[in-house]
Amino acid sequence: MKTVDFGSVAEEYLKYRDDIPESLLEGLEKRGVEISGSKVVDLGAGPGLLSKMLSNRGAIVDAVEPSEKLIETGRKFVGDDPRIKFRQKYAEDTGLKADTYDIVTVMRAWHWFDTEEVLKEIKRILKPEGYLIVMDSGFTSGVKIVKKSLKIIKDNASDKQLKRAGAKEDATQMINSFPVEWFDEWKYSRFDLQELYKMDYEVKFTNEEWLGRLATVSWLAAFKEKKRKRTLGEIDEYIRENFSKDTHKIPHVLSIAILENRNKKK
Repeated sequence: MKTVDFGSVAEEYLKYRDDIPESLLEGLEKRGVEISGSKVVDLGAGPGLLSKMLSNRGAIVDAVEPSEKLIETGRKFVGDDPRIKFRQKYAEDTGLKADTYDIVTVMRAWHWFDTEEVLKEIKRILKPEGYLIVMDSGFTSGVKIVKKSLKIIKDNASDKQLKRAGAKEDATQMINSFPVEWFDEWKYSRFDLQELYKMDYEVKFTNEEWLGRLATVSWLAAFKEKKRKRTLGEIDEYIRENFSKDTHKIPHVLSIAILENRNKKK
């Protein structure tokens, strides 16, 4: 499975992927997930965008992220928040205490994990009946500016393809943007699916912000810097020639799976 170093675009990731709607946490709480006062592990935390939202809601968060650059960016972002602690570790081996956490969250990262190993680790650190919440969000290709931007990226890709990221590339079928195989893995590991739902929303981008957002997608993040800049320059030229307005409403979708840990303490 091909991996991508998002640390190479750490600043852009923080600035242009701050697009998680506040209604996400409200929706979780309505479905019985208590965030305030809970101990949470945020796996693949990146620069801490979700971790900060959880902290603002009263959670105590261990933000687990392997990229040193993303952690450096994240520490500047969260400041002196006493409820967030970054840990430079992989999700498959967090080094955290067993049977300690009420919630494990994963936002836009599950497809990068070794799922067999990460499920073992989650079973170790998550309390029985605790929640594993897997989420994925991103823009959809329903408007012209997105379609053309993706076409330019595809034309600049070495194989002229835009493959799904990480483990999604091998998926036989998708349900709410999750490969169907994940549901079998979760069930086999005794994580019972409690809720599966999605939220549609829009995010406004200026031309500069849209280019910054594109710089963080896995296809472009995998490009070498010179090639990435050239591709973004082509997209910038297209936008300036074809759109009179500097602001664009880009449709997004957020998919959420709430799973309950049915494993007993050993």
